[in-house]
Amino acid sequence: MQAIHLDLLAHVIGGAAPSDFGRCGPGTSMGFLGNVYTPECAAHDAAVRGNLANGDSQVVAHAKALPLLPAAAASYVKSRFG
Repeated sequence: MQAIHLDLLAHVIGGAAPSDFGRCGPGTSMGFLGNVYTPECAAHDAAVRGNLANGDSQVVAHAKALPLLPAAAASYVKSRFG
């Protein structure tokens, strides 16, 4: 089970969030991807940020969130091109 801190959970359920939270892709620096925001990308972001908050390194945090990446990528493709 993945623990998600309450501040990260607030982002997923509509609380205040950084501008790139839930954005599909590796942050706002890759503008060519478009500004696609999906619940699946938000779930992946929440998992990564939760792992970081628990003390994991960037690599480990992303590795632990890897199971959520296929759904996030599929939601991007569907939203952008579907």
